[in-house]
Amino acid sequence: MFRKFNNNKCTDSLCSLSLLLIVVLCICSCTSEYSIFDNDNTKLLNFSVSVPEWKNNDSTSNTKTRATPISGSSFDKASSFNIIADAYDGKSSYNTIIKDEAVSFTNNIWQTTAPHYWSGTATNTVSFYACYPTSISSSITHTAGSAPTFSYTVPDDATNQIDIMTATETNVSGNTNSSTPLTFNHIFAAIQFSVGSNGLGNGTISSISIGNVYNSGTYTLGTGWTLGTSMKTFTINQPKNISGTSGEDIYSGTYTLMMIPQTVKNATITINYSNGGTLTKTISGTWEAGKTYNYKISFMREYNYTGNIQSFTVPISGTYKLEVWGAQSGGWGGHINAPGGYAGGYKKLTKGDVLYIVVGGKGYDVNHYTDGTSYNGGGTGYISQNEIYGGGGATHIATHSGCLKDLSDFKSTILLVGGGAGSNGGWAGEDVSLFECGGGEVGLGSNTIYIYWIDESKNIKGTMSTKGNTGGTQTGVGPDGIKGGFGYGGNTSGCAGAGGGGWYGGNASGDGGVSSQTNGGGGSGYIGGVDDGSFQTGVRYGNGYARITFVSAN
Repeated sequence: MFRKFNNNKCTDSLCSLSLLLIVVLCICSCTSEYSIFDNDNTKLLNFSVSVPEWKNNDSTSNTKTRATPISGSSFDKASSFNIIADAYDGKSSYNTIIKDEAVSFTNNIWQTTAPHYWSGTATNTVSFYACYPTSISSSITHTAGSAPTFSYTVPDDATNQIDIMTATETNVSGNTNSSTPLTFNHIFAAIQFSVGSNGLGNGTISSISIGNVYNSGTYTLGTGWTLGTSMKTFTINQPKNISGTSGEDIYSGTYTLMMIPQTVKNATITINYSNGGTLTKTISGTWEAGKTYNYKISFMREYNYTGNIQSFTVPISGTYKLEVWGAQSGGWGGHINAPGGYAGGYKKLTKGDVLYIVVGGKGYDVNHYTDGTSYNGGGTGYISQNEIYGGGGATHIATHSGCLKDLSDFKSTILLVGGGAGSNGGWAGEDVSLFECGGGEVGLGSNTIYIYWIDESKNIKGTMSTKGNTGGTQTGVGPDGIKGGFGYGGNTSGCAGAGGGGWYGGNASGDGGVSSQTNGGGGSGYIGGVDDGSFQTGVRYGNGYARITFVSAN
């Protein structure tokens, strides 16, 4: 009933080996432990084997796996793994007593192909090295007394990229009389793709690739990876129809990329649609073994105020949502400034089309002592010498480059406009200010449109109507005040409010039948170049803003 280990230097110490090698499987967080212990033999060796779940990048549990990324549900009693064991004689010599033997669940226990026994001597230690799946055993190199190693090159095809787990337990006492733990660990990082919080254009994705990553290395059990020198682009070539909703899976499961852990520098993710369009994103970071990195992909370009004309080249033919917000006004003293307006709608665009985005600047306040004209059409107000404030600039998107007032001969190229707000002219109640909001179909103007009374928390307290300047409309400027025009608000030379920029700018006060210390009119918005367009009046504080969202490749 006993098997002796033969070693020319440790025959005496090993001949007393008396324990059958078996393995018991325990699936962490998935199943209970199948503990097998022979009460008739208190020296029986048994292992408890744990298989950890994959962890997301934030270390939370990730239960989304495929047949290849191993979890507790796929590593069970029907599985086998290979084990290597080195015995130490307590002095200087090592001998491999188990060499790449399969361990399987047989006769209600996990055991090696042939029985093996403990020495019963504490100083005769044993080191165990296990790997799963068994198919990698032929690639493992091992010398007694050293940890096994194997070289690996990641297969090009994601469906051929297996998940590998290893476990080590070294220097286990030869007279052990309890379960010896083997804790398996995943040696790769799992890379998956899904739709981000801002959505992604619906349609058919033909492939996703990730480039500039290391594809080979040498793995030492119990230590980790040494990277090779070669790098590669990995591509998942599998058509996938998506609705583009946040959180939607794109590629995971069978199409999870199993990558060698590494520090990624300027790796490029490329998403190809079936209509020939391409999206790209450069990423950097560190991939750790046993973690899932789910890259959440969205397409939304944002444009903030720069004081310059910006551009967008369409990467994929399809439908895009275009949105613009005009800028707030400036004002006299401590009065509350008015917000700019919003315009939005949808536009079918072709790959390679170029759009020009001009984001309006907020109106100058009284403490500015230079040119008070706000970028993209805000008018200039005046209190005293060198004290200038003004209306907010408009924000627009067009297929022709230029500020709004420069496109009077190219109106057909303008897709939409968010109106800027008119500036405060100095009139106020005790805790409220009068102001003129940016448009909207029309900019607010006190002769024809109600003026909001706002408390210091920007809550609407009431409305009133007074004679005064008017905001811009869809066809021109209002009848009162110092006139604005297409793309610009009116200027004033007195202590009065200036007009906001817009499709048509708001008029200024201080002349033209409008008294001083009243407010400038807001500029109007425009949606004539988009489908399903909509307006909002008075919603944007600060500088203007624009964004373009990819909606559909269909």
